[in-house]
Amino acid sequence: MIVTLAQLAADHSLGVVATALAICLVAGWLSATLLQLAVLATGRPRRSLLAGAVVVAGIGVWTTHFVAMLGYRPDLMLSFGGWTTAVSALVGIMLAGLPFALSAVLANRVARVVMGALSGLGIAGMHFTGMAGLLIGVPVSSPESVMLACLVGAGTLALVGALPVGKGPIWLITGLAFTIAVAGTHFVAIAGTEFVGLRSRLVLPQENTMLSIFTAAGTTVLFLGAFFGVVTSRRFQAQARSHAEILAAALDNMSNGLVYFGEDGSLQLFNRRYLEITGLQPGILSQGMSHSEVIAAIGDAQGWSQDRRKLAIERARLWTSAADSESIEYVMDDGRIMEVELRRVDGGGYVLTFDDVSAQREAQRRIAELAYGDPLTGLPNRRALLQRLEDDFKPNNHFKLLLLDLDRFKIINDTYGHGVGDQLLIEVAGRLSQIAGEAGFVARLGGDEMAVLVYGDLEAATAIAEEILDQISQPFQIGGNEISVGCSIGLCSTREAKDAAELMRFCDIALYESKRRGGDRLSRYCLGMVEKIAARAQLEVDLRVAIARGEFHLVYQPVHSLKHDDRLIGYEALLRWQHPVLGPISPAQFIPLAEETGQIVEIGAWVLEEACRQAAKLPAELYMAVNISAVQFHSPRLLSHLTRALAESNVAPHRLEVELTETAIAEDGKHIAMVLNAMRALGVSIAMDDFGTGYSSLAHLRDMPLDRIKIDRSFVATAETDKPSMAILRGLMMIARELNISILAEGIESASQLELLRRIGCDAGQGYFLGRPGPIAAADKETCLAATA
Repeated sequence: MIVTLAQLAADHSLGVVATALAICLVAGWLSATLLQLAVLATGRPRRSLLAGAVVVAGIGVWTTHFVAMLGYRPDLMLSFGGWTTAVSALVGIMLAGLPFALSAVLANRVARVVMGALSGLGIAGMHFTGMAGLLIGVPVSSPESVMLACLVGAGTLALVGALPVGKGPIWLITGLAFTIAVAGTHFVAIAGTEFVGLRSRLVLPQENTMLSIFTAAGTTVLFLGAFFGVVTSRRFQAQARSHAEILAAALDNMSNGLVYFGEDGSLQLFNRRYLEITGLQPGILSQGMSHSEVIAAIGDAQGWSQDRRKLAIERARLWTSAADSESIEYVMDDGRIMEVELRRVDGGGYVLTFDDVSAQREAQRRIAELAYGDPLTGLPNRRALLQRLEDDFKPNNHFKLLLLDLDRFKIINDTYGHGVGDQLLIEVAGRLSQIAGEAGFVARLGGDEMAVLVYGDLEAATAIAEEILDQISQPFQIGGNEISVGCSIGLCSTREAKDAAELMRFCDIALYESKRRGGDRLSRYCLGMVEKIAARAQLEVDLRVAIARGEFHLVYQPVHSLKHDDRLIGYEALLRWQHPVLGPISPAQFIPLAEETGQIVEIGAWVLEEACRQAAKLPAELYMAVNISAVQFHSPRLLSHLTRALAESNVAPHRLEVELTETAIAEDGKHIAMVLNAMRALGVSIAMDDFGTGYSSLAHLRDMPLDRIKIDRSFVATAETDKPSMAILRGLMMIARELNISILAEGIESASQLELLRRIGCDAGQGYFLGRPGPIAAADKETCLAATA
C-alpha cells in the first residue's frame, strides 16, 4: 500500500500534522539526549535519566498520535473513550518508551537490536490501542497496512539499536529515527484504516475539551522537558568537557604510559607518556589506527627492520588474544625495563599500561648483590654458597666441596696493612675463579676463608685442590711488595653427607685437620674425624679445669756443666698432665690445644709460679729453666706473671732462665725482642730452644738478647756419623764463643756423645744419659748414679 501526500492531505489537516511531527521531533530529541546523558553519567543520575527517557518517549508517541488524530477527518466529529485513551498512554510508556530506552544503553548489540524492534512494535501497539478508543465506529485496518506499519516502526528502531553506543552524533540519529518510526507507523496504519458502522453521535463539548487538555498537557510536558533537557544537556556537556579536560590532564601527567584499544582493535586513547616511551612524536598516532599501524609507526621511529616489525606484530597478536589480563616485562632497545600490563575492559577492548621499572629492577639486583655477593672480591658470599648447596644437593647430583683458608694471612695483614691484605684476597679470588673455570663455583665465606664447588669425580676435585695449593703458593706482586702465602684445604663429597649443612660441617672438619697438621696441604674428610673433633672438644673442656683440680705437675730434667766435671748447674721444668680418666696425656697433645684456645697463658702463669717455688728450695748456684710459649709472648700479662712468680718465691731473677723457640721469634721478631729486653732488664736469662730447627737464622743470634743456645737433639744424635752435622756443631761453637753466648746440647744419650760435645767445647748438656725428667729428689739421685758410672 502506498500512501500519497494527496491522501494524507485529504484525511488530515496539514497544520495539525506539522504540529504532531514537531512534537515527535522534540520528544525524539529529548529522549535521545536523556539516553546519551544516562550512558555518560554514573550512579543515581543514570537511573533518573533513564526513567525520564522512558516517560518522554512513551508520552511523545502518545501525544504525537492524538495531536495527529485531532486533525483527522475534519468531516467527522471524533470522540474518544476515557479509559481506553488512558490505557493507550500506559501502553506507549511501557511497550514503546521502555524498550526504546533499553535499546540505547544495553552493552550487547543483539540485545539492543531486539529492544529497538520491540519498541517499534510498541509504537504500533499504542497506535491501535488509541484507535480502539474512538467512539464513532469500529476502525478496521487492512492486514497489509498493519504489517507495513509494524515493519516501519520495528525496522527503523532496530537499525538504531545496531549502531555502536556513543559513536558519532547518536542523539541526532536516534531522534530522527524515533520521529520516522512514530510518524511512519501512524500514517501508514491510518491510511489503511476504515470505519465500519460509522455513526453520528452527540459529542459532549467536554469530551473533546478533555482530550485537548490531555494532548495539550502532553505537549506542554514535552516542550518543558525539551527546555529542561537543553539546560541539563548543556550542564552535563560542560561537566563532560570538564571531566574530559581533567582526564586528559591526568593521563598526560601519569608516570605510566597508557593506550586503549577498543572492541574492534582500533586505537581509542593514549597519553603523552606512551609517546615518550615509544619514541613517537605528537601527531603520529590518531584514533582509529589498528594495532599493526601503531606498531608500524613505532618501528619507523625506532628504525626497526621488517623482521623485527613482523615479530612485534605476532607477539602483540598472541598476547592480546589471551582471555585474561596479563603482565610481562619487556626490555627496550635502550636497556630500559618496562612492565607492561594488559587489562580487559567490560564490553570489549583492552588497556595497556607501561611502567618503567628499570630503577626498581636495578635496586633489586643491587640488593641481591649485597645479600648474595661479597663486595670486596665480587665472589658469591656464604649465603649464596649455602643456597647453591641446598639447590644442588640431590641424590644423584654428586659434587665436591673444597674449603680453603689462607696460611699466615694475619701476619701479612699486620705487616703490610689491611689495604694490601684486601688486594691479596682479590687476587686470590681471581686465581681461584680461573682454576675453577666456568663449571665451578667459587665463594668467599668471610675473612680469608673461601670455598670451591667442583662438579666431577674425586680425582678431578683432588687435581683442582692440588692446583690451588700450587697457584696460591706462587708469590703475589702487590704494591711493589712480593707477598707469599699458602693455604690449607678441606675436601668433602656429597656421598659422605646427608644434607648441605652436614657437608659444610664435615668439610670444615677436614680443613681444621689440614691446619692442625701445619697447613699448606689438602685433607679429605673421612670417617672418625667427627669423633676426633668431639674428643678434642672434651679435652679442651677438661683442660680448662685441670689447674683447679690439681691435675698438672712439673717434672725436672737436670742440666750439667760439661767443662767442670759434669757438675749439676740447674734444671729444666717440664709440664705434665695426669688426666683422671685418660691417664697421662703427652705435652705434644695438650700444649698445642692450649695454645689454640689461649689457655696456655693461665697454664704458663701456673708453671712460672710452681717452678719458682721449687727453685727457691734449691741451692743458690742452681738455676731453673722454664719454657715460654709464643702465645704467652703475645700476652700483655706475661711480664706481670713473671714478676709476681719471682716476688712470691723470693728467687733471684738471674736464677730463672726463660726458653723460647725460633718459631716464636720468626712470627713476630720485633715484639719478641722488646719483651726479651724487658726480661733482661729484670735480670732473667734468655735461652733459645731447639736451635737449628724451624726458622733458623743467624740474624736471631745477632739481634736477640740471648744468654744461651740449646742445640737440638737431632744434631747431637747424628754428629758422630754425619760430617755436616758435626761441621754445624763446630761452627755454632765458634760463633757462640765470639758472641759470648753459652751452648747447651740436648738429647745426650750416650757417653760417646757426651765426650764428643765436651771435646768440641760445648758448655752444658742434658739428656737421658745425664738424667731423666722427674721430681727433683729423684733427679738428684739419678745424677749421682750417672756421675759414679
